[in-house]
Amino acid sequence: MSWRIANYIASLLFSGKNSLDTYGDLKTKKIQLEEEIKRLQSENASLQKDYFELKNLEPEQ
Repeated sequence: MSWRIANYIASLLFSGKNSLDTYGDLKTKKIQLEEEIKRLQSENASLQKDYFELKNLEPEQ
């Protein structure tokens, strides 16, 4: 019976996508998302600056 358990555990470890692969993929995705967040924050700041500059050009009501 114990050899079946050992065989099952071995098959989980050595076949298919293991947890280290998944961890690596998630770590890469996290880095990509963090870079995209920084890019979008920078773009947002630039657009807000443009907006407020244009808003100051409008006549006050």
